[in-house]
Amino acid sequence: MACLCLAQGPLHAEVSDLPLEQLMQLQVTTASRYAQSALEAPAVVSVVTAEDIRVFGYRTLADVLESMRGLYVSYDRASHYLGTRGFATPGDYNTRVLLLVNGIRFNDSLYDQASIGTDFPIDIDLVERVEFVSGAGSAVYGPNAFFGVINVITRDGAQLPGPRVSAEAASHGGRKLRFSAGTATADGSNWLISATRSTSRGADHYFPSFDTPSQNFGVAHGLDFDRSTQLFASLRNGGLSVYLAHGERTKGMPTGAFSQVFNDPRSRVNDTSTRLGAEYAHQIRPDLSFVGRAHVGRYEYVGDYVYDYPPLTVNRDIGSGQWVGTELQWISTALARHKLSWGVDYRRDIKVRQQNLDLSPPATYLDTRRHDDVVGLYVQDEFALAPDLTAHAGVRWGKQSGSEGNLHPRLGLVYWLQPTTALKLLHGTAFRPPNAYERDYRVDTPGGLVDSQTIRSERIRTTEIALEHAADGGQRVVVNAFLSEVRDLISLADASVPDRLTLDNARGVKVHGAEVEYERRGPGAARLRMSYGWQKARGTASGEALVNSPRHLFKAQWSDRLAAAPAAGWDPGRYAVELIGVGSRATRLHDRLPPHVLANLTYSTRLGNTDVSLGIYNLLDRRYSDPASYEVRDDTILQDGRTFRIKLTYAF
Repeated sequence: MACLCLAQGPLHAEVSDLPLEQLMQLQVTTASRYAQSALEAPAVVSVVTAEDIRVFGYRTLADVLESMRGLYVSYDRASHYLGTRGFATPGDYNTRVLLLVNGIRFNDSLYDQASIGTDFPIDIDLVERVEFVSGAGSAVYGPNAFFGVINVITRDGAQLPGPRVSAEAASHGGRKLRFSAGTATADGSNWLISATRSTSRGADHYFPSFDTPSQNFGVAHGLDFDRSTQLFASLRNGGLSVYLAHGERTKGMPTGAFSQVFNDPRSRVNDTSTRLGAEYAHQIRPDLSFVGRAHVGRYEYVGDYVYDYPPLTVNRDIGSGQWVGTELQWISTALARHKLSWGVDYRRDIKVRQQNLDLSPPATYLDTRRHDDVVGLYVQDEFALAPDLTAHAGVRWGKQSGSEGNLHPRLGLVYWLQPTTALKLLHGTAFRPPNAYERDYRVDTPGGLVDSQTIRSERIRTTEIALEHAADGGQRVVVNAFLSEVRDLISLADASVPDRLTLDNARGVKVHGAEVEYERRGPGAARLRMSYGWQKARGTASGEALVNSPRHLFKAQWSDRLAAAPAAGWDPGRYAVELIGVGSRATRLHDRLPPHVLANLTYSTRLGNTDVSLGIYNLLDRRYSDPASYEVRDDTILQDGRTFRIKLTYAF
């Protein structure tokens, strides 16, 4: 087994000499469902820590992901959408990435969405680190691990001890207040509770396609508001960890989406999410360990859409899902040079219901209910072929109600050129079955019809070669190239006809590209990370570039202290500069958006028991837009200009 062999060689000595912060950042858990170093992992992993979140002033999970190599985020004034390596179908609810919290599935059972904006029910200040593993991961995790896996690891009472109050004020009437309390006992157990309330009135927005006198000349007034509540609690005692996350969000819809009456204050969406997750880890004997996880969840979406059929009425769209699941995993090192892991995952979608109705006069257009079972069995082997060569092999069988069983393998070779340099050759497959929305949503109203024929699961094959180098002094270099081939992509058969939308599997996509990243953490507070990605995503049959698919992505983050040592009784603080560059992108109506580069600046310091953070986002006030999805009449959606935030956190 590679990690045992290497633990006795030069790598262990060099890693152990690194500062504790750097050592911890080298450990990842998402690639194989157990802890290993980033160099050992059969994947290329990006990590953002709690310190990065604080220093760079990240406000949401979307901000964190946008800072990572190969990822980009779009926003349609309702939800944030994640792009991975040039693939980001507008409005797809992030169904092609798997979101985990503390290793437990977080995608809902209705849309299979990974919520990453203000609808993510955990305050970003409670996150210890975020790991992103790119590539197909169904051999490890099953459905939705299509283009990658996000794992959000939360903080606990030992990391946030005592009571704390955090208050923010931001542009466009933004306000946020958080209270948390945590403690740790002498026996190692700890608990944490937190409550957060956020509000923003938002700005007024102009939409050219509604520029008529009867529609307020295209200006949506007071409709970009965002109000959310987040509650979180966690408990850790010995091998048992439990967390509870609850979130509620109300978001205005200024875009007039789904052919609504424009600029009506009743247009809004509500998201409510509750998740309970538990993990129990036990060392059965020195060479055999067990991890059991269980989770329960509920998600509800309520959208109020205003139509003039006539008469003027509110059409309400309701979707809700409830589910329970369990995961059992065993890890054995009993066989020489092998690290075997195997397990079973099961999820029961207890009730998935979708409704569409008019409030007054009352009329019902849709009322469907379903329940599903999802089961998976997997086995993985990490086999040290030689002291400098490790093979990773895994396979998973999975089945979901209404679909055939399927096998998905994963293969990987990790060759150690030297103790700090690894060459990786990786191949994996993944699938995404149609979700409940895609299978059941058929609404025949004046607002439109969404129909789905007999659609199959999407499938992808990804091959990747990567070179990783982790040198002394906190330096890390990653160079990788990848090829992904998608079959049976679920997409709109004819998105040009907004009143007749049909889903089918007629499309294939080919994505290839290369990425490079350099990271250096100095002996003090200095930190530099730069990455560049080139990707080309095209339809297999047509050869046309995909919508919202930039050819180039550039990221740069730099932070350091303002002075080498603080003055007596005062911390001069540190600054952080971030640049995010996104290349030209095609829109739905075959236009092209120009490339843009955004600059963000954050200053943070500590005054007594109070942490102070000042952030300026889109520092140069660049004017840029994101491509719109089919439900929005405009082809593009203008994004925010320069905005500000001040944040104070007081620890009692």
